[in-house]
Amino acid sequence: MAVPGQEPARALGATYLYLKLRRHGIAPLASRNSARLALATDLPASVLADFTGTSISNSTRWTGYAKRDWLDYIASRKQR
Repeated sequence: MAVPGQEPARALGATYLYLKLRRHGIAPLASRNSARLALATDLPASVLADFTGTSISNSTRWTGYAKRDWLDYIASRKQR
């Protein structure tokens, strides 16, 4: 019987991977949130929403946490 993760057709489950990471002292949620915050400092909310597959309201909240003002970006896009 094949073990999940040892064959391409049997991927690891999210819960299994989460538990393995925790066992080695890696906090997946904190890492994911740090990555999303880093992206929010570099991307406007609409791009962040598309890139991460989340809602625009969620992405807007993350860009708010990053405290980045995208008004200059929007103004430059309108000028083109």
